[in-house]
Amino acid sequence: MNALPAGADCGGEPCAQSVVVSPLPGPTTEEPCQLVKAAPDFTTKTEWKTAVLGCTANLDDDSCGSREKSCVADPGPEYLHCVHRGGEFTLEDCPLNYRYAWYVGYPKDVADDRACEACACGPVVGSGCVGSVRLYNDAACASEFEKGGLASGYEKCINIVAPGRALGAKAITDLAYVPGECLSSGGTPTGAATRNAIGAVTFCCLGPFYLDIN
Repeated sequence: MNALPAGADCGGEPCAQSVVVSPLPGPTTEEPCQLVKAAPDFTTKTEWKTAVLGCTANLDDDSCGSREKSCVADPGPEYLHCVHRGGEFTLEDCPLNYRYAWYVGYPKDVADDRACEACACGPVVGSGCVGSVRLYNDAACASEFEKGGLASGYEKCINIVAPGRALGAKAITDLAYVPGECLSSGGTPTGAATRNAIGAVTFCCLGPFYLDIN
């Protein structure tokens, strides 16, 4: 349609100077992004370090001569005399003379509720349609003299070199869909691994009986 022969005149100027093509329409359908499930890249492994080693001393009640007191064997310079109490307590909860050292032991496994938020995909963005606009010397679309890219959202203007040449046919070809991308959300780590206070034991210890005088 609207073919122009070579040398066609339009008000003293060559008629064939440029061809403008309106933008291609956008995609008629959008394929939603598919979730790709993968194992979390964090570990739920926990490791404990030994903070205190508690040993029950041998008692020798008879040597004290009192029902209100107990005598214990000397544990040696590498150990402290301590009293213990079930539960989780602070240093200030220890007896006044048993505040040289303070330890809390947690024999149970940690309370661990670590996980990840569910992942989700947002709407598709950045997709479009592309194609090619072709100009031909003849009406049979056999002799192409110019070609340009075309995309949805942008009009295309192709200058004809040299102006006034024959424009026998125009065609839009090579139509294709360019997929977009989806913004992801979720996947944020949640929860924490914390001490399990069930079965906790608090140790309150005296100062050492041995001094290094070297």
